[in-house]
Amino acid sequence: MIIKFIFILFCLISCCLADGNNTNILETFKPLPETPKNTTRYYTLVLDKTLLAPDGYNRTVLTINGQYPGPIIFANIGDKLVITVVNRLEVPSSVHWHGIDQVGTNWYDGVPGVTQCLIQPGVSFTYTFTLFQSGTYWYHSHYRGQLLDGLRGPLVIFDPADPNKSLYDQEYAMTLGDWYHFATDTPQFSNASDPFPDSAEISGVGQLNCSIPSCDSSQKYATYKVTKDKKYRFRIINVSAMSHFRVTIDNHPLTIIAIDGMSVKPYAVEILSINIGQRYSVVVTANQAAGNYWIRASISPCSGEPPKLVGGILSYDNVSVSNPTSTGYSSQTDDCRDPDDSVLQPYPLSPSVPQDKNITQLKLEINVTFFNDPIHPNGTINNISFIPNYSSPSIKRVIDNVSFVPNDNAYFYYKLNEPVEILLINAENRSHPFHLHGHTFWIVARGSKDNINSINYNFNNPPFRDTATIDPLSYLAIRYYANNPGVWLIHCHIQWHFEMGMVAQLVEVPDVFKTYTIPQNVLGLCNQNSSSW
Repeated sequence: MIIKFIFILFCLISCCLADGNNTNILETFKPLPETPKNTTRYYTLVLDKTLLAPDGYNRTVLTINGQYPGPIIFANIGDKLVITVVNRLEVPSSVHWHGIDQVGTNWYDGVPGVTQCLIQPGVSFTYTFTLFQSGTYWYHSHYRGQLLDGLRGPLVIFDPADPNKSLYDQEYAMTLGDWYHFATDTPQFSNASDPFPDSAEISGVGQLNCSIPSCDSSQKYATYKVTKDKKYRFRIINVSAMSHFRVTIDNHPLTIIAIDGMSVKPYAVEILSINIGQRYSVVVTANQAAGNYWIRASISPCSGEPPKLVGGILSYDNVSVSNPTSTGYSSQTDDCRDPDDSVLQPYPLSPSVPQDKNITQLKLEINVTFFNDPIHPNGTINNISFIPNYSSPSIKRVIDNVSFVPNDNAYFYYKLNEPVEILLINAENRSHPFHLHGHTFWIVARGSKDNINSINYNFNNPPFRDTATIDPLSYLAIRYYANNPGVWLIHCHIQWHFEMGMVAQLVEVPDVFKTYTIPQNVLGLCNQNSSSW
């Protein structure tokens, strides 16, 4: 036990030393010093179980380096990250780096059954990849419901050339999450398709009105300290399982300066709408009377669940922290839509969007059906539910020329740098947040699915991101270039829909991918899983 404690303590220290910033999510940070390209940064993430009470209710939480959320990983654009994941759990795991394109390193995308074999209990695995992007990202387990149980944390990549860096003095990271009082491998989840969360939390801290002995209703609020007249960049990440959030800070408008990994023209809002997997950077100016102000994060009713509100505190320096008396904004709306695409314009201009009229188009219709079981639904894309093959990952089958089966739900692109359009069609009367691995895409059209035969495209500096909301009974058209050979998922980021199989695989330029050399540690991981690889 002592050796285990010393090892975890070493890992915590090494994370801080790797970048000079504090990995505590409630502490301010500044960009890392500019460093030469290909600077290597080392991190160790230890997956374990810890008894915690994020909202006041004690439960076993899956932790990273003994904490929840996991420590912030910091890097500069151009750096190489070497991240060793030590699995001290009693079950297998993996880590996905949400939003990182993994150019040339598909095997480190962290999806078991697709890009790697599982990291078995007692096994360590090192992910190594170069960062060609900057912005706000996050990491999480991509195995079953471990994301819900605590395996999630922020990833921040700085860019010395950030066009909006003059707009703020310091930075914070903030996660928004729904929270459950029971682990996802317990019977409470066995008969529920979209189980409602028990509470919500800001940066791992929530509050609960409770009377049972194991619950502490005096839980404190997530508190962010600010200095009067300073400006702060808040990197806000929705790390939820099924909940869309709306965020406000009393008396303090929010100026959006980035979405996912892309800087945008500054745009002021009172209420930030953020779906699962998305990230927004907003600037908050501390220009009010010194005091305490509520940070209000509410689960939107349009998430299909009872509304829940969690509070945090924006507290000015030289003022003792106390429950605020501030008043919230009244202009609330009830939808789970992204901000209007016209106000999320990349800045400076993003690379040129493909405008080809004869572009390769893939139509993906998403739905929740009951064709296998009248009680347990299936998430489908084009009427197929994806089933991962943990013993033989998809990249192995591409290398070995093994045919895919229907439940792989695989679609192929054979031409390198080919412009691609994916037309996502939502047949449901609820929205779905969709995430594409391996690429950032342009949102070139949205509309009612009734008008799908007369799409009005926008090629004038459209939003450029990796996670977008498909509105109810609507379509979403995205475009990108097939310039990253490998096998990439596109899926709904509602955890339960992912578990149900609302997933497709995009097999990109397999002939080129077959020429790549798979690292030995990836091959070895599969050998430990008794694979034939």
